[in-house]
Amino acid sequence: MNVLIAPNNYKNSISASNAALAIESGLRSVAKRINTIHAPLSDGGEGFVDALVNAMSGSIINCNVRDPLGRIIDSYYGSLNAETAVIEMALASGLERLTENEKNLWITTTYGTGELILNAIRRGYKQLLIGIGGSATNDVGLGMLIAVGAEFFNSLNQPIELGNAQSLSQVSRIEKNKIESLFKDISLTVACDVTNPLFGPQGATCVYGPQKGANQELVKKIESGVRHFHKKTRDYLGVDHSQTPGSGAAGGLGYASMTYLNAQMRPGFDIVADSISLVTKIQWADLIITGEGKVDSQTKQGKVISRLAKLSKEHHKRLIVIGGLIEENLQIDGVRDYFSIRSCATDNHDSMLNAGRYLFDIGSKIARRL
Repeated sequence: MNVLIAPNNYKNSISASNAALAIESGLRSVAKRINTIHAPLSDGGEGFVDALVNAMSGSIINCNVRDPLGRIIDSYYGSLNAETAVIEMALASGLERLTENEKNLWITTTYGTGELILNAIRRGYKQLLIGIGGSATNDVGLGMLIAVGAEFFNSLNQPIELGNAQSLSQVSRIEKNKIESLFKDISLTVACDVTNPLFGPQGATCVYGPQKGANQELVKKIESGVRHFHKKTRDYLGVDHSQTPGSGAAGGLGYASMTYLNAQMRPGFDIVADSISLVTKIQWADLIITGEGKVDSQTKQGKVISRLAKLSKEHHKRLIVIGGLIEENLQIDGVRDYFSIRSCATDNHDSMLNAGRYLFDIGSKIARRL
């Protein structure tokens, strides 16, 4: 039997590549003669760099950047070939870089993401793939833009130096000559799995602000700053991407990337699927196993598992999902069977701490059923 093991990242628990190894080990503990292929997946959030680097036999480039609070940290991005680098904003500006008590959308910045981009360009990469899931920010990419050379000034003609949501309402003048020169020969593709506009009831701040720790008072303050920054940008550049699907992704980083850096937006799943020849692997397989940390109603809205389920159904392949936690009575078209780590574990902490062991156990259970 040919088995394709294609999990997503199990957030805050186990990476997609390590999850695939654990599942494979469980399968082989019972069915020693199966053929397996690993294809770690991502939608542009956590695990985006690792998924592409592993699939493309790329390499990791380490560098120091600023985290969402401006502290110097160790981070990295991926090199896929001499021309192409893959960057994951979560590795610099993600919620994973903060403790629960440190979450503060008023002062967090995407500056470190800009430093990753700048480092890649200075190393000679001309094609950049940027995953923008898992952000801890709502600065409309202001910090990122400053890091790569854009200049923003307040009403006293003083430069805005780091860039965060607090700075948005202070922007009075914009200069982008430096980034026009820097990005002249650079192609940017942004991996994004959301379609929210920049502002409004379905915009970045109103929808995702509360999920990142902002109360309603702070949401209103930031939304006002977002609208001010957009107006200044539109007046200066004559371009309006505020309602373009995905402009609200990562606290407006999608908007900044499209408006200032001429980035193209693509679903992260599509970028990974194309890069690893996922359809060819699906055609090879008799069985496909996938999974991620939480499988719920949002999973059905174009997330990794639902996209893989659609492809599996199109090619008449059996798909099994292993979730950290699976919503009761959830049914995703194209999925044959569901297994839950949480149902094996004593509690949520145990399921996350020992996910590898439980994935091994579930893998062996699947092999016995087959």
